[in-house]
Amino acid sequence: MGGVLIMEFLDQYVINEDDRGSFKGIVNKYGWGEINIIRTVSGVTRGNHYHRFTKELFFILEGRIHVVIRNIVTNEEWDFVATSNRAFIVDPYELHRFDTLEDSVWLNMLSHRLDKDQPDFVKVSYEG
Repeated sequence: MGGVLIMEFLDQYVINEDDRGSFKGIVNKYGWGEINIIRTVSGVTRGNHYHRFTKELFFILEGRIHVVIRNIVTNEEWDFVATSNRAFIVDPYELHRFDTLEDSVWLNMLSHRLDKDQPDFVKVSYEG
């Protein structure tokens, strides 16, 4: 898949290591309304949805996940394999699908809490 990569990848903003262990900063921008931890077994597909106004940040703690993104406004597409210590942001109107290549653990942060009565969540089946 091609397209111009417009999603935001994040580098760790601070890494401090000493004899006690390490401290690694994942993100120090934006305000996050919800933070979740996801555990997924190998071979599972998650996602296949987009949001109208919510940004999502993903940080892979363990494993490998094939990520497929399609901007539903511009039809630009791209894909990549996310591995541990990789952070990336999915913007509104970016349809995202995650194919788990091995057992994985990841953090998911949303810019807005999901409202169960009026969720900002549009489910789409996309095999792209």
